[in-house]
Amino acid sequence: YMALAEKGAANAKKPLIKTLHQSIVSGCYVGFAGLLSLSIAGNLGVAATSAPGLQKMVFAALFPVNLLLILNSGGQLFTGNTATVPM
Repeated sequence: YMALAEKGAANAKKPLIKTLHQSIVSGCYVGFAGLLSLSIAGNLGVAATSAPGLQKMVFAALFPVNLLLILNSGGQLFTGNTATVPM
């Protein structure tokens, strides 16, 4: 609990411009991963018709790439901030 509270306090003390920049970059990562997932899973062609679950599995495997990018870059997302900052 204390680790989350300390992280929330550190996020609340960050300058506005830094938080805004990290939020914009994180939003771009979410969009890039969504586009990656849709373009690859949507273009499976015959493989998707012969195995109906394959398209959903490929999409589900590729979409979490955005979370990895956000974690590695130190980005800010609204959901993570609402979980830690109010504490």
